[in-house]
Amino acid sequence: MFAFALSSIRHNRGGFAGVFIAVFLCAALITAMGVLIESGLRGGTAPQRLAGADVVVGAPQSLPVPEDMEVPFAERVLLSADKVADIGSVPGVERAVGNVSIPLVTADGQQLEAAGWESALLAPYALTSGQAPRAADEVVLDGSFGAAPGSRIELFHGGEASDYTVTGTAAVEQSAAGQSSAGQGAGSGGPAVFLSSSGAAALWPHGDTVTTVGAIADPGADPEELAAAIETQVGGVTGYTGDRRGDAESRGGAASRTMLFLLSTSLAGTAVMTAVFVTAGTLSLSIAARRREFALLRAVGAGAGQTLGLIVREVVLVAGIAAVLGTLPGFWLAQLLGRQFTVGGIIPADFALAYSPLPALAAVLLSTAAAAGASVVAARGAVRATPTTALREAVTENHALGRRRTVTGLVLLGAGLAAALTPLAVPGLAGLTAAAGSALLLVIAAGVLGPWIVAGALKTLRPLLRRSTSASMVLAEANAAAFPRRMAAGIVPLALAVALGSVQLFMASTVETEAAQQSRDSVVADYLVSAPVSGISAELAERVGAVPGVRAATPVVRSTVLARTTFLGMEDATETYAISGLDGQDLESTLNLGVSHGSLVRLAEPGTVALSSDLARSTGTELGGRFAFHYGDGTEATAVVVATYERGLGFGDLAVDNETLRQHTTAGLNDYVLVSAEPGADAGEVAAAVGALGLTVLDPGELGAAGASERSSESWISVVGLLVLLGYVGVSVANSLVMATARRRPELMLLRALGASDRQLRRMTGLEALAVVVTAVVLGSGIALLPLMGIAFNVSGQPFPTIVPGIFLALAGTAAALGLGSIAAATHAALRPVRE
Repeated sequence: MFAFALSSIRHNRGGFAGVFIAVFLCAALITAMGVLIESGLRGGTAPQRLAGADVVVGAPQSLPVPEDMEVPFAERVLLSADKVADIGSVPGVERAVGNVSIPLVTADGQQLEAAGWESALLAPYALTSGQAPRAADEVVLDGSFGAAPGSRIELFHGGEASDYTVTGTAAVEQSAAGQSSAGQGAGSGGPAVFLSSSGAAALWPHGDTVTTVGAIADPGADPEELAAAIETQVGGVTGYTGDRRGDAESRGGAASRTMLFLLSTSLAGTAVMTAVFVTAGTLSLSIAARRREFALLRAVGAGAGQTLGLIVREVVLVAGIAAVLGTLPGFWLAQLLGRQFTVGGIIPADFALAYSPLPALAAVLLSTAAAAGASVVAARGAVRATPTTALREAVTENHALGRRRTVTGLVLLGAGLAAALTPLAVPGLAGLTAAAGSALLLVIAAGVLGPWIVAGALKTLRPLLRRSTSASMVLAEANAAAFPRRMAAGIVPLALAVALGSVQLFMASTVETEAAQQSRDSVVADYLVSAPVSGISAELAERVGAVPGVRAATPVVRSTVLARTTFLGMEDATETYAISGLDGQDLESTLNLGVSHGSLVRLAEPGTVALSSDLARSTGTELGGRFAFHYGDGTEATAVVVATYERGLGFGDLAVDNETLRQHTTAGLNDYVLVSAEPGADAGEVAAAVGALGLTVLDPGELGAAGASERSSESWISVVGLLVLLGYVGVSVANSLVMATARRRPELMLLRALGASDRQLRRMTGLEALAVVVTAVVLGSGIALLPLMGIAFNVSGQPFPTIVPGIFLALAGTAAALGLGSIAAATHAALRPVRE
């Protein structure tokens, strides 16, 4: 049978070329997604400032979730300084050094990460001139500053300037340890600044704690075994070795890997479903073009099982070769997407993707299996029909849908509509997620019920078409009515591109528009005050409030928390929520969060929290109830709800006392201060006085909504993923349309023999293409509109999404150009005379 299959493939090279292209692209897409998913599990950043430590020890930086991935904390989870001595006493540890990281800014705005001089050993740095710092106002710099011992440098922390004396310069040691791969990376962590012990303690906001502990092993000790011994003998710590030390050094390392995994998994799910869907459509066209061949095989005695086996063997042979070859550009596509994840701020620039044969193997298996499964479904009707029926349906189509197909389509349609309307009943992230996923369900339902859609479109257009005296228009209407499945095969992929593109692009614009509006409505202050490239200390915020003419100064610190919520009362989920730390004194003069119940003044009381109305509803928490969550540094808290407010999307879903939240952030600094002037105060004088403190005075309208940067990053990645997906769909659609039109050559030749001119035939296929494009754009837009309305209602209470006309026209125009151009090119090729 395989020899017969190979012979059949050679005889039908044109039809199998389309299948080859579809599976090739499918494998490339799945391989790229697989590399990103694997990188989310095994990738990461190499150690830099801690490269000289054999084992880096830190506190667990993520929250365990039963039967799910751990969720990383937004802030650094700290270790007690007592752990340094405990780690140093573990057998095999030669020396343990505690490390802290303090954000500083130079006078020209360069951001730095300073540490105590003791931790210079962990890079390892050594003095090249001068001496170590001893006093609180002394510092050692690396050579990038060009400063000599005895010179002075001004550094800012929390917006406040301090003058330091440079006592020495340092560089990475070029010893045997420094020559290792770890040591070579040590110097790549940016400019190095080392303070004295007293200087670091004066700026470190968390008292007797450290961020990490670097353990230097005894000669001959195995780092992996030493890490295991430390975890066993010292409770509540995690040991990192090799490149995993970079996760402990960079707070964003593990978080970036988790975010990469989650986003890649989300993109991969949509990509795999789309790829399988498009591949199945291409195979259906390929098999439909050969119905006459299969009917003849049945007529000469081939059984249904034999014919089906032949088809599956053909597809497996072609798909297997295409899938193997498709994995090669898949690795290149993964690199391209990885760079875009870096541009979007999801992973750092030095994040290394993980490569292995597993994504390629998975792509080959999935692509080939999907093609084989699709061939069975597409060919089942052709091989089960009697030979006479199959011969008749080789030139005409059976308009009726089978019972199973009808039931499947209606179930998918119902599920898609239910998901699109979920935000009406389920607030918050759960409702948004359900609505966003409904578009794919609705498109698949449209694909299953495609002939019904074509029949409905023709019924709408028939009164207009019947009035026409154009032969081309009459022929186009007759062809569409006779071959609704063929027409649906062109409509559905184009509708998929329009629907997915619209939902992904306009969901982000809808959410961001409402968030920005809520942020603008929330701020009633006259000024937004920030420090250049850094936060603002509590002391400096108090000095802002004491400026003459200032009525109220509200310092604000932002972070995120983790809280467990329920979806439809059935499934617990751990989600990330934005939180703001506010000073409740004179808060009404600077902020209006739309408080619906309770009072924000009570946030000054210990153990209290305010929730957005959406979060309160989704968690079933009422005023006076207790809300459990984890701060960004991992601290577990249960607080009494003293207020609920409406503008959570613009200002965060939780609010607590400012000082309370600062204690749970890594830097311990405010993000900005909202300032209101006294009535009658001169605005220019107030702004000048605040600016004299070294701060930047901005218009409150420039304040971004809570979580805006995270949404922007995720939106960028969604757009990049969408463009890749739409590119794949576009090529596949063109492939399918060319296949569908090319198989019509006998039909076109017959019409030409009956007297139709080439111009009339081109106009006929052009009108058919126009009908395909218009129906696809209308169908895709309608499919997208339902979930977008649900999303808009979820975030704003009004079913009016933010649709950018220019983007929609570009999306629809691209789909139209793709459909019209593909059919026109295939028609031109089909009408060319055959060379003898």
